[in-house]
Amino acid sequence: MLSGPYAALSSRRRRPAGLALCVLLALGLAAPATGQHAGLDLRETVTRVLAYTRWPVAPDPLRVCFVGTSPHAERLRQQGIAWPGGPVLLLRPDPARPVSAQCDALYIGALDTPQWQQLAQELEGQPVLTLCERSSPCLANGMVRLDIDPAGVPVRFEINLDALARGKVRIHPQVLRLGQERKP
Repeated sequence: MLSGPYAALSSRRRRPAGLALCVLLALGLAAPATGQHAGLDLRETVTRVLAYTRWPVAPDPLRVCFVGTSPHAERLRQQGIAWPGGPVLLLRPDPARPVSAQCDALYIGALDTPQWQQLAQELEGQPVLTLCERSSPCLANGMVRLDIDPAGVPVRFEINLDALARGKVRIHPQVLRLGQERKP
């Protein structure tokens, strides 16, 4: 039996969402996706993942928040993000207010484990997409784990099915094809 957050859903999950994800697994659609051969940079990867994400209520504007430290996140903030669903606000959440009240998507850079645990607890069951850079806490709690190589190699990513099942946002399985596309 497979284990870990990036493996198939455990047999104890019998909810409809879990069943749907199991069907996707059986079809071979819900495997980790990578942009390794796609030639996608961070901005393109994040933009396309956002385009394939569905919230219970469509955000207008889409509020993408940044927490933690990351030179990649800072560059992404400077470049901006396009979203086919409408305007995008890029911001840092106010620590005095719940993140889920301020953000529709959360890009997470480096955080220490207690900060990650607090954030994961606050976001569980909330309609907030979490994208995080590779780290141990991200493995357990992040919905989309980004693997960014400083040498400029295209960004790879994985979808954490367990974290996605615990949240209220859905990512269309088509996002997994990003790893199969090639830039001209």
